[in-house]
Amino acid sequence: MPKILRARAAQDEREERRVRKLAASRHGPADWILHAQMVVRSWDGERVEAIAQALHCDAQTVRRRLHRFETGGIEGLGDRPKAGRPRRLTTEDDSRIIALAKQPPPGRLVRYTDGSLEAREEQKAAQWSLDALAQAAKEAGIAVKRSQIRTILLREGVRWRRTHSWGTSDEKDARPKRVAVVSHYTDPPAGSTTICTDELGPVLPRSFPPAPGWSPNGHRIKAPLEYSRGLEKTWIYGALRVRDGKELTRCAPARNSTNSIELLKLIEADNPTGDIFIITDNLSSHNSLETRTWLAEHPRIHHVFIPKGACWLNLQEGWWRLFRRDAFAGQSFANPSEIDLARRVATAQLNHRAKPWVWGRPPKTRRHYRRLFSYRI
Repeated sequence: MPKILRARAAQDEREERRVRKLAASRHGPADWILHAQMVVRSWDGERVEAIAQALHCDAQTVRRRLHRFETGGIEGLGDRPKAGRPRRLTTEDDSRIIALAKQPPPGRLVRYTDGSLEAREEQKAAQWSLDALAQAAKEAGIAVKRSQIRTILLREGVRWRRTHSWGTSDEKDARPKRVAVVSHYTDPPAGSTTICTDELGPVLPRSFPPAPGWSPNGHRIKAPLEYSRGLEKTWIYGALRVRDGKELTRCAPARNSTNSIELLKLIEADNPTGDIFIITDNLSSHNSLETRTWLAEHPRIHHVFIPKGACWLNLQEGWWRLFRRDAFAGQSFANPSEIDLARRVATAQLNHRAKPWVWGRPPKTRRHYRRLFSYRI
C-alpha cells in the first residue's frame, strides 16, 4: 500500500498563521499563494490527488512542493532562482532611465524664471527619441541599448503617443457658458430646437487630396502636388439641427453680417414652431448691430455663444469633418460654382443618412463588456 504524503506540521503557531494568511491572500505573489494553498489543504487532511484536482495542477507538482516546504519551510514556497545570465540593469537603473524620459531634452528651448529662453546644450537633441535616451543614459553611466530602453518604457507604462489637440478657454465666465451650451444638448427647453452653426473657409478652387480608403491594387493612394489656386474665395455656412442630425448649408462670397442673417432666415423657415437656440462662436458678424437688430425683430431665435477658444463645444465642427471628406476629398474645382455643387450634393448625401447628435461618449456595448470580462477572467 503506497504511503500517503502529508505536509509536515507547522513548527510553531507563528509559522502556521503566516502560511494560512498567505494562502488566503489576494495581492501576494501568485506562485507563493498557490504553494501555500497546497500546504494548507494538506494540513486540512486532503490527499495529493484531491489537492491537484482542486488547484488545477499535476499531482507531481503538489508532491514536489510539499517536499520543498518540509525542507525549506516558508522560504521553500517560492521558486528557486532560474538558470541564465542575471539581469544586468538594476531597478535603480530603470528608475533613472524613466526619470530621464520625464525631463526636458537637453537641446529643447526652456524659459527660465527670469524670462530668458535658452537650451542647456544646443548641440543635443531637442526631442526625446530612443537614440537620444540611449546617449543620455550612456553619459549618465548606464550602458543600455535602444531596444532595452523601449522594453523598460513599455514595462513601466511610458508609451509613445501622438499629440492630441485640446482647447481650453481663458474666459472668466467660461464655465457658465459651457454649462449653458451642454444643457441645450442634453436637456433643451420643451418645444425648442437646438441648432449649431459655423462657417467653413475660405475655400479656394483647387485640387484636394483623396481621403483614406481601400486601394484597388494594394499600393498607397497617391495625390499629385498642385500649387495652383483660384482667385475667388468661397465661404460655406452650416447649421446642424442636433435632434435629428439634419443640416442646412449655403455658399457665400464673404463672411459678414448679411450672409449670417441669410443663414438665420433659412433656419427660421426650416423650423417654423418653437424657440430656436443657436450655438455659435463669438465672431463679430454674429453679434454685430445689424445682426442684433434683425434678432430683435425675430424673438424666436436666441444666440448661445460658446466660450472663447472652446470650439470643441460646437457640434458643427464635427459635421465639417464628414463634409470635407464627402465634398472635397479627391476633387478638383475650377471655380466657386463647382464648390457650390459639391456642397449641395454632399449635404444631401449626409442628410439622407443623418442621425441625432448625442453629446458625450456613447455607452459601451454589451459585446465590449463581455470581452472585457472574459479578458479579466
